[in-house]
Amino acid sequence: MSLNFSSTPGARERHLKRQYRNPLFGVEHREFDEQRISGARYMDEKERDEFLESFHALLGKVAELKPNEGSEIMLELKSQLDQCYERCSGLIGEYDSEKEAIAKLVNVIMTSIRHGAEGDSEARQNLDEEELARNTHFQLLQYPLVADLLQPRSPIVRDQLVPTLLSESEDAVRAAFHLFDNEHQVLICQQAIELLESIEEEMPKLSAAFRNLELMRHLLSQ
Repeated sequence: MSLNFSSTPGARERHLKRQYRNPLFGVEHREFDEQRISGARYMDEKERDEFLESFHALLGKVAELKPNEGSEIMLELKSQLDQCYERCSGLIGEYDSEKEAIAKLVNVIMTSIRHGAEGDSEARQNLDEEELARNTHFQLLQYPLVADLLQPRSPIVRDQLVPTLLSESEDAVRAAFHLFDNEHQVLICQQAIELLESIEEEMPKLSAAFRNLELMRHLLSQ
């Protein structure tokens, strides 16, 4: 009997969906019932409610900004907005409008900070580099896998990282692989080879996993 997963799941339910009947995961992780999905969904909904409460409180702080607010306060609010963008990228449901609003608010704050940095070439260069890094980060967050990995309470525990990467789309793997330093990337590839060799009998079901392994090895060689 197939289980019923949400069309727009949160991080915990999404990870259960990755594991369900997936030979890359241990049998204790890939076989479960609707009750476990319900528990994961409940936690995802609770996390969503907590996010919305904190997000609305943050919007209140932004609305109270004074015209000549100090750059330190502006940067702190921008940092909190960046964190909100990251959090809502992995929540249950869809939050395109919230992410668009966050991006606009960050741009408003950065424009104000840039005005304060007029004439300081080093400060302007730092702001340009920060903006490029932020835009790249936001683009990576279009992949739920990236948002799931970056969660402070990520459902993807250490010994499930490799089977998770092998189970995802190639675009998602390409985005997520860059989150790790070179040493960790080497270890991931080694563990992926060992995992696939250990379940060779499942070879017909693992063509996508082998493609992901080759992709990661290619990215590692660049």
